[in-house]
Amino acid sequence: MGIVPTFGGMRILIASLLALSFHTAWAQRTFEYTTADTTYHMKQYWFVLFTTGSDTTRLDSVTSATLQQAHLDHQAMQADRGLIVMAGPFGDNGSWRGLLLYDCDTKEEVEGYLQQDPFVRRRKLSYEIHPWWGAIGTTLP
Repeated sequence: MGIVPTFGGMRILIASLLALSFHTAWAQRTFEYTTADTTYHMKQYWFVLFTTGSDTTRLDSVTSATLQQAHLDHQAMQADRGLIVMAGPFGDNGSWRGLLLYDCDTKEEVEGYLQQDPFVRRRKLSYEIHPWWGAIGTTLP
């Protein structure tokens, strides 16, 4: 007598296979995902959310401008090297200050770059780092 999977059993089997494929994907930075007649080539990036830092003291205009330029230069240097593939500030002046999308192998590598940022060093910005999967070649309109 063969084993006939129930609907619930099939759901568990499918969930297990998906979990296994994502576990395998986490061990590497790229994988393919096919749905219907489309194959997506997925790649892991690192999403960084800048938030307001612990130092909320107001800076004079010269210090603020100097720090802002150093922050932008730091990011531009990383973008020129292909490490940052997307960046930008939020426009509502809330506690979320900006985002970066890094194309790096490890979270520790990203953390090292962030620790060199002038705003982070002055505790004007804090950050969170999260793995993020995107389809290779995706562009914004």
